[in-house]
Amino acid sequence: MRMLDSTILLFQPGLGKRLLKEQLHERNVKIPLSEGCLRELVGDAVVAAARRVAKTAGGARYVASLREQLALRAEFVRLWTASDEPIDTGDGERVALVRIARKYALPRPWKLSEPVASTCARPQLAYWKWASADPDALAQS
Repeated sequence: MRMLDSTILLFQPGLGKRLLKEQLHERNVKIPLSEGCLRELVGDAVVAAARRVAKTAGGARYVASLREQLALRAEFVRLWTASDEPIDTGDGERVALVRIARKYALPRPWKLSEPVASTCARPQLAYWKWASADPDALAQS
């Protein structure tokens, strides 16, 4: 990683949040995210981008890798807030994102089941028996 690449976020700390907000806007995410949530998502993306640049030899640029990681986080937020389907947490990256989403209580839609009519078998109550006595039996007493 180049020296210039590593100091980009130090000189412009709002760059990551701005890029993440742009990615969220492109994906039509209407859920407002708190500053803490944005900060943690950007921090997670910064760590993942630095790890990816360190693994690749030479040609990988930090800013391009950061944009890609922020795009992945924006897509995760879109998936999280748009569907109630379970999120596959096979890799460690998704586990961290699910933890952040639960920590900041990002909303998820609920699927309602289709209403189905069913018969209701109510037992006959005991007081119905004495209240519906035979009127002829009452007249004889």
